[in-house]
Amino acid sequence: MKNGRAMGESRFKIVVSEAYSESALSRLRAYGDVVELDSCDDETVRAALVDADALLVRTYTDVTQSLLKVGKRLKVVGRAGVGVDNIDLNAANHQGISIVHTPAASTQSVAEHTVGLMIALEHRIIAGDAAVRNDQFAEHRSTMKWRELAECKLGIIGMGRIGSRVGKICADGLGMEVVYHDVKPIDALEFAASAVSLDELLGVTDVVTLHVPLTDQTRRLINAKQLSLMKPMSMLINTSRGAVVDTVALADALESSVIAGAALDVFEDEPLSQSHPLMSAPNTILTPHVAGRSSAALVRMNDVVDDVIALLEGRLPKHPASS
Repeated sequence: MKNGRAMGESRFKIVVSEAYSESALSRLRAYGDVVELDSCDDETVRAALVDADALLVRTYTDVTQSLLKVGKRLKVVGRAGVGVDNIDLNAANHQGISIVHTPAASTQSVAEHTVGLMIALEHRIIAGDAAVRNDQFAEHRSTMKWRELAECKLGIIGMGRIGSRVGKICADGLGMEVVYHDVKPIDALEFAASAVSLDELLGVTDVVTLHVPLTDQTRRLINAKQLSLMKPMSMLINTSRGAVVDTVALADALESSVIAGAALDVFEDEPLSQSHPLMSAPNTILTPHVAGRSSAALVRMNDVVDDVIALLEGRLPKHPASS
């Protein structure tokens, strides 16, 4: 462990279980005694949390009910990122622990990555790069053709901040027709889009992109049954949460040409196993959970420390997470 300043009686203890920027850590050190952990495994976090007032996490710290109970002095958990599915919100609420996050930090970054994956899939950019490097320039050029995305209908599952940003880029920038499905009514959008049922969306679209949180309702939302509803030339993009897609069923669907391609930035288990069938599935692009990691987005995510400090000082946070 790397410790901050020597603890004084009047200073809060702040545990940081995953990497934060030096700027964010400096703000915390100016306010309290910071303990940076070398690992975010349960045993390490549990030991540090016994006398902690605040906990800062990112993606891989599993903040369970059991873990929260250890933190008898714990007042706030800050999550640098959009989703809070790695935090038991109900347990935190029951224990009187506030949860804060950065819901808008990565909107633009994830939206750009999503659109980039669509273009890379449809234009076969990865295959084209490999062809040039493997002395297959002429062969690849003579056989390649693709649809312009303006010809394609886009289906967005989850029309929140990121989904709506993707929709605007694709509708206004690429000329795509957009339909969407969301579990709650959506306010007026800045672009043309029609609300449809999930089954209808899967059946009529050429590109399906997922932008939902991980909940009991969305876990494996896209499985073998839903994949079978999609058009044979359709593509699936997932930059939301890995467990939203049954990836074994997805690999089977790609192998059997149920759908034409897929691009994923997130996986149920990370890193993805080298033996996973997606590794050898055709027309598949896999990226290592980096969609939200633009320089600007990372700065905005680290700003969760300001809400943590606010709560420790008794002030209202800007971005509380609701259970």
